Amino acid sequence: MTRTEHACPASLKDMTMADPAINACPYDYYAKMHAEAPVHYDARMGLWLVTRYADIVAASHNWEVFSSHIDMRRDVSPVDPTEADALFQREGWLVADVLSQVDPPRHTAFRRIVERLFTGPVVRRMHAYLDAHVLELIAPFERRGHADFLAEFAALLPLDVIADQLGLPRSDGGLLRRWSDAFIASFDPTISAQRKLDLSRVILEFQRHFVAWRTKKAEQPGDDLLSMLVATRRDDGEPLSTQEYLALCAQLMVAGSETTRNHLLSMMLMLCDDPALQQRLRANPELVPRFVEESLRLEAPAQGLYRRCTRDFELGGVTVPAGAIVMMMFGAGNRDPAMFPEPARVDFERQNSNRHMAFGYGIHSCIGRTLATAELNLAVRRLLERLGPIRLAAGAPRPTHLFHFNMRALASMPIEFDALP
Repeated sequence: MTRTEHACPASLKDMTMADPAINACPYDYYAKMHAEAPVHYDARMGLWLVTRYADIVAASHNWEVFSSHIDMRRDVSPVDPTEADALFQREGWLVADVLSQVDPPRHTAFRRIVERLFTGPVVRRMHAYLDAHVLELIAPFERRGHADFLAEFAALLPLDVIADQLGLPRSDGGLLRRWSDAFIASFDPTISAQRKLDLSRVILEFQRHFVAWRTKKAEQPGDDLLSMLVATRRDDGEPLSTQEYLALCAQLMVAGSETTRNHLLSMMLMLCDDPALQQRLRANPELVPRFVEESLRLEAPAQGLYRRCTRDFELGGVTVPAGAIVMMMFGAGNRDPAMFPEPARVDFERQNSNRHMAFGYGIHSCIGRTLATAELNLAVRRLLERLGPIRLAAGAPRPTHLFHFNMRALASMPIEFDALP
């Protein structure tokens, strides 16, 4: 999607991420904030947006001031969560986050539990397994000449991988997607009270399912993440509470599937929109890793994360007031011309492409970055190797972005391609 697909209002104060047109293509908004107000208050959303790369870095390092300790049910939405909270207390568990929305030392302790599972050496040992599964997913449609890329590949690859790693059957993939989508949707500050309650009921399904698996893994442990969580002991020697176990399961499930799926779709759209780019990658497959990094910079699947300002603090020449909810706009930082010259262009010679913020920044950066990048690289390489020139399906509507305040997600991706001999 280009930066000229919607009209840019004359005044920054008239722009908001709640505007569906801006939400679908926010890059004019980002550029205007870079030029006029890198730290900007979006009055419609009641959020301070930090858009300049250097300011995001400074704020991310200063977690004592820009705290991640936020109650997502109360602090980022005008919807009263009381009814949803009562539902969880009555029928399930009211779960507090232990990773993305908490600060050290609690964050440090729980991050230490899971980060060793996604190190470079661990992922490299998975390379053959990942490559084989990519090929397995491509095989049913590679001779057909067309595919529903979302349903037949982009959704399946990360779901199958995270199901395998958790120790769940791949047949649970549809459920994992339903629950991951519910978590992501519940974080959108623009949803209604009824929608939040409906999503809470879906999340209760997730809770009951994973608590049942906790019992199974305690009785018959395996070499998988759920068994590891069951066996884990906190620093005080106690096992994880049910709430802590569920919080970690949710984090692994959502982070392991949602963003990778969405970025596979974004990369495919970029390739379909630019046949010359596609041809260059076919002729030079060694450029695929650079393309993956540039695509992540340009179309970060998570455009930002929330913080709370704990005291009045000057950032980017503006005083952010104590108590303010702040959004670190990683997607905007990725297009900061001061950090990435000609930011809207895919540049294979860009020396700092891998310094993008698509996986966040600082102590809360995504633990699964190495695994997700491996999946993306293998997918692009094998798709271009097994399929002829790929294009959007003729006659089908152009893929559009789902409305979400800080996530980039395409609703569909029907493709056509030439079958290779």
